[in-house]
Amino acid sequence: MPHAEELPSLADHVGPRPDRSAATGTPAEHFPAAHRELLLRLNGFTVHHGAFRLLGIGREEPALDLAVWNAPETWRFAWDDRLDPFVIFGETAFGDSYAYRRLPGGGLAPEVHFLEGVLLRPEIIAPSFEAFLADELLRNAKEPYDDLVVEAVDHLGPIAPGSHWVYVPSVALGGEEDVENISVLPATVAMTFAGDIATAMESGERAATGVEPYTDEQGRPRLRVRFEE
Repeated sequence: MPHAEELPSLADHVGPRPDRSAATGTPAEHFPAAHRELLLRLNGFTVHHGAFRLLGIGREEPALDLAVWNAPETWRFAWDDRLDPFVIFGETAFGDSYAYRRLPGGGLAPEVHFLEGVLLRPEIIAPSFEAFLADELLRNAKEPYDDLVVEAVDHLGPIAPGSHWVYVPSVALGGEEDVENISVLPATVAMTFAGDIATAMESGERAATGVEPYTDEQGRPRLRVRFEE
């Protein structure tokens, strides 16, 4: 992987090197060989001041660990079945996800999907992990093509792997993608809130008027969407 040679000098928050057997029993077990090889060298990391993240194996930081980040109890519980076909292996600080699609009977398709952070709607952005590495991850590590990422870093500085940038109010509720509207939340809370909003908005029958924070029966911060009567 010639493009991977450039990553060590660009990567932060790199995890300890895992054993070759470490992927067994984790979501990485069925990753393409090129992806598994990269994880042996760079076991999860961030680039461009934390704005882009690749998850690793056995990481102490939950937001950078493949198994924890994909576990239903971490944040996926707040979403409906739109996420079921996907294994997420990376993300942006805005909550956009990079993922493989599961194949019937096991295994993963080689294409890389981009799930935008508001509703996690998928689109294929690369035919393989190697193409994703060169055209998406490495490109953004050097110079992000999304002006919103550039503005967020310029105005707010680096962001920790366990945090997300979120627009308040949410874009799903009519908020504007303006750097002045960005707040920082724990990554798991941000993804939970996004799921609460996305699933509530799925019916589309009534206009939303706002959100109401609450704590669920397991002590997790949640959002309840209010609708017009």
